[in-house]
Amino acid sequence: MVAVEAQQLSLFKENRKWGYRVGQAVIITPEYDTAFSFDKTNRIALVANKSQFDKVVNPLTGEEESAFDYFYIDRHNTKLRLLAEHFPDSMFTFPDQQELRFDYQDSSNYFKILFQDKLFLFSKDGKQLSSGYDNIAETKVKGYFITENFSKMEKKMLRIKGLIDSTGLVIAKCKYAEVSINNEDSIAYCCSALVNTFLNDDVYNNKGKLIYSNKKHIVFSSKNIHVLKVYEPNDYFLIENALTHDSYEVDGSGFFYLKSNKALVVQKDTWYILDMLSRKKQKIDKDDYFRHLYQLIEP
Repeated sequence: MVAVEAQQLSLFKENRKWGYRVGQAVIITPEYDTAFSFDKTNRIALVANKSQFDKVVNPLTGEEESAFDYFYIDRHNTKLRLLAEHFPDSMFTFPDQQELRFDYQDSSNYFKILFQDKLFLFSKDGKQLSSGYDNIAETKVKGYFITENFSKMEKKMLRIKGLIDSTGLVIAKCKYAEVSINNEDSIAYCCSALVNTFLNDDVYNNKGKLIYSNKKHIVFSSKNIHVLKVYEPNDYFLIENALTHDSYEVDGSGFFYLKSNKALVVQKDTWYILDMLSRKKQKIDKDDYFRHLYQLIEP
């Protein structure tokens, strides 16, 4: 028999209130005016009660109605609390969660709470992992999240980015134009261009320690290899080796990292694979390259 703790809770209604049960066993007594299903991991649900104080106007009828106070609860009916800047006490009541009412329901271990027009990242164990941002998005690299804020600069709205991990550690503060991750070395390299031309591009390890910085644009970085883009007097890449403390130049306009310290470098109509450690180049036919690539991804 499957333990009750492992079974999916289902909604039920009684006396115009919503609760949760497993089979006929009541787990959370009906006390909510509206409620949504628990997520697929069976840990978090979004519920709400009519507010005693706040009112909204129904756009269809024009009548004044009670607004809803939303809560996130665990399967023990404990309300999750959030600590936000400028609020000395933790909050557990959140208005305006309608846009997120389905976002938490997947099988991910993480979800977001909207409060004061900012998103906060939480684990589904109830731990708050971040302060508030305009947006938080999980990256393709498991366990890392891009943070975003909108900033007005010279009458333009810019989107600045940072990086946090799944423990809530801030790897890179939210101040860059772009943040990229080298999953082989657990390295984040961050571009400041368009945000502030006087700031350096930076490289951080997975502990959030700054390990490299340069005024030139960093197009790729590993723990020991840093690739810089130089635009004047002509396009080329400057490749620095932190172990040997030497550097060399490579002509080209496009740089695409592959794996194991090898990269595809594009120089007009000439394409070649560069071994960044040995500096060896292998010229390739781009038509053959795309043909081979298509064969790899063709179903």
